[in-house]
Parts: sequence; structure tokens; C-alpha cells
Amino acid sequence: MEDSENDKNLMIVEAIEGYARNHNMKPCEVFLLFRNNGIIELLRSQYKTLHTQSMEESIYFVEDILRRVLDAK
Repeated sequence: MEDSENDKNLMIVEAIEGYARNHNMKPCEVFLLFRNNGIIELLRSQYKTLHTQSMEESIYFVEDILRRVLDAK
């Protein structure tokens, strides 16, 4: 069965809101950060794995990827 786009979108929104809370940012700032660094596409591609984890683990995953991407720039 194919994953629902709504489920993927919900996971992305939850990740944006959780990251915003953890980093004292506005969700719109986090959305731009994620979009500009390929995180939204990454979350979509990793949905099957990430949706089985807690949101905290998914946010840690995003933080780790962002740290690597931003350090490489």
C-alpha cells in the first residue's frame, strides 16, 4: 500500500513544529530552513522509517542532517 501524502505532510508539519519549539524559532523560519536545505524532500523519502519512530527521534535525525549540511557550506 502506498503511503498517503496526507500522512507524509502531517509528519513534516510535526517535524517543523517540533524543531521550531526546540530551537526557539518560528515555524515559518523552520519551513524555509528545511526547504532550502532539502530536509522536506528527505523527510518524504524516509517516511517509511521515520513514521515508526518517536517525533523526538525524527527531530534528532533532522538536526543531525542539518548540522552536516550547514557544516559543509
